[in-house]
Amino acid sequence: MFGLNKKVPVAGWGRRSALPRLFVRAREGTAAVEFALLALPFFLIVFAILETAFIFIGNVTLEQAVTKASRIVRTGNVARENVSEADFRKMLCGEITVLMSCDNIKLDLRSYSDFASIPTSAPIVAGALSEGDFRFERGNAGQIMALRAFYEWPLFTNFMESYLSDLSGRKHLLMSVSVFQTEPF
Repeated sequence: MFGLNKKVPVAGWGRRSALPRLFVRAREGTAAVEFALLALPFFLIVFAILETAFIFIGNVTLEQAVTKASRIVRTGNVARENVSEADFRKMLCGEITVLMSCDNIKLDLRSYSDFASIPTSAPIVAGALSEGDFRFERGNAGQIMALRAFYEWPLFTNFMESYLSDLSGRKHLLMSVSVFQTEPF
């Protein structure tokens, strides 16, 4: 009646547009395409988290080792027993077992006249740790002392270098400081 039941072709819905409709309905490769688009950002985030986590764990490990070693100095055991720098390093490295190489830890143990004269920043010169002024002083009773330990942590991922590297050669400086006044021993 009046032509309402007739199917009238609409522009664009004819035989030519059947191919795009097939691609819209086909779902065989969507997972592979989605993975290809999201894999790189996903793995970048995962590696960034792992790199940051290892640095954090290394820093906590160094902090704990310095805290325990400084207690030995604070109580006077290093001065009374005339402990050498090599033996002191062995004691400190006994607390650092897996993550760091003991040979790469730089130590600075010295006395200061007052708390204000203790350096608060890392001795970095031209992208390298300047260890020329490091000392090993056992200390006397009642002296203000600082034990500073430094470790050049190697970075494993290239893309995190610009965010985490503060030394040349793709390294991040881990630093731990313990400031105390020795007991009257």
